[in-house]
Amino acid sequence: MPSHGRRRVAAAVAAAVLLALALRFVALGDRIFHWDEARVGYWVLQYAASGEWSYRAIVHGPFLFHVDEWLFGVFGASDAVARAPVALVGGLLPATAWLFRTRLDDVEVAALAALLALNPVLVYYSRFMRNDVLVAAFSLAALGLAVRALDTRRGGYLVAAGAVLGLAFTTKENALVYVGMFAGASALLLDERLFTARERSASWESELHDSIRSVGSGLLAWRRAVAGGALAFLVVTVVFYAPRPEFYAAFGDPTRLPEVIAAGTAGAWGEFWGTWGTSGSVSREHSYVAFLVDAVRTLGAASLMLVAAAVVGFLAERYVADEPRDFVLFAAYWAIASVIVYPAVTDISGHWSVVHAVVPMAVPAAVGVRVVADRGRSAYRSDDRVGVALAALVLLAAVAQMGAVTAETSYLMPQDQDNELVQFGQPGSDMRATLDRVERIAPANDGTDVLYYGSHFHVATDYDPTDPASVSGTDWFNRLPLPWYTERAGAVTDSTTRLTAPETAAENDTVSVATTDAPVVITRAEHYEDVREQLGDEYEGWTYELTARNTVVVVFVDTEAEGFAEPATD
Repeated sequence: MPSHGRRRVAAAVAAAVLLALALRFVALGDRIFHWDEARVGYWVLQYAASGEWSYRAIVHGPFLFHVDEWLFGVFGASDAVARAPVALVGGLLPATAWLFRTRLDDVEVAALAALLALNPVLVYYSRFMRNDVLVAAFSLAALGLAVRALDTRRGGYLVAAGAVLGLAFTTKENALVYVGMFAGASALLLDERLFTARERSASWESELHDSIRSVGSGLLAWRRAVAGGALAFLVVTVVFYAPRPEFYAAFGDPTRLPEVIAAGTAGAWGEFWGTWGTSGSVSREHSYVAFLVDAVRTLGAASLMLVAAAVVGFLAERYVADEPRDFVLFAAYWAIASVIVYPAVTDISGHWSVVHAVVPMAVPAAVGVRVVADRGRSAYRSDDRVGVALAALVLLAAVAQMGAVTAETSYLMPQDQDNELVQFGQPGSDMRATLDRVERIAPANDGTDVLYYGSHFHVATDYDPTDPASVSGTDWFNRLPLPWYTERAGAVTDSTTRLTAPETAAENDTVSVATTDAPVVITRAEHYEDVREQLGDEYEGWTYELTARNTVVVVFVDTEAEGFAEPATD
């Protein structure tokens, strides 16, 4: 039966989960979709409409595609529904602290849960339809389940770890980086053991031999659980990566199963390597130093208290503790490596990459919190009021800093360019009212609903916007995040670079601003006067930032179009 103290820790972890879920779901749909959210959301809508899906590594793993496609069918497509899977997994992330209860003390477990619940980076990107929080959460959970397997000697935990690691691989390709981090951190622990062998009157050769023998005998003793975990991993990855509708067709025709399994394994690997491999299509030609500076700046602005606590915790564990714990050092090495490695492997300097350092960093940070708490309790026992006050002040300051930054970044200014977590592709303006008008107008209009004007938006060649490969390298991406909203509304879109009416009969089929019947016309701000002159007086324009800065657009809407006015409510 669990002790009273352990029940209190369980209650603290549960409270952290509830707080995390609340922080992630409240006003989840308020922020306008980011460029990256919109492109994935758009293709999820296409998948929902056609029932056809195949893995394309450039838009990452299939997890969000399949989960959101199902959610859209049940609840309808919206910003909040699209983000809900990430919010849910991010909200449950603090529960993983409970898996490490034999490797951390009670205060550290509760602190780890609180840090995972409150960290501003994790809160912001748990409210974001991207895979970073998903792969981090699933990877940490898989590690925790593997640790529980070792601590309890129960093979079922290892099977569960295989399944959850499979989920990590269905979210984003850098799940491979996580496996590499785990291997690298383990190698550093082994190196430390070999280096200190002389202090135990042993040679490094004998320590290495013993370690290899221990691993070998462990794999032999756990062969069924290891095989079960590998099978669970394979099943999860095949179920998610197998193309649709071929996957469902295989249930009616089992002879197609080998083809489906091959597509979900070797086929998916080939697509991944062709995109993200060493000779893949994605370029990583960027300044490593610039990306590293961006990451460090983000950590300093949004996670300063976490970093400070992690430094204290690591130093205390590494140099003060009588017996440094492997798990704490493992997490610290993992965190440091993540800060160093991700600027090299990522193709965009996105603040979301910091997620992958923050999650492991929370473990030594929890140790740092415990160190401060211990100082406070020691001061209390010795009647040192100043010491108690200082410890309480440090802990309160940490909570206040996390709370203030979370409130500012996720709720008060989630789209503002001064927000340290806002990436360039985030619209700087709240265009919700105009987008709502478009959603009301499109169903009642015949013909083109939205016309894009100007070379910035125009796509001159034939293309299929339902196919990510078809629009690659075109200016279709400059329209984002608008295609997510227009497609959700069922709007018919077109584009042109012609402003005035055609001058010859041969050009009569050419779309122009002057002759369009589209109730919505979108253009860059520098074309405002020209477009304004060609449209009737019934059009009214609204100006917005389509990105965080320097992409000002004007949305002209026909104020006489059916659906322009918001329906009256009783």
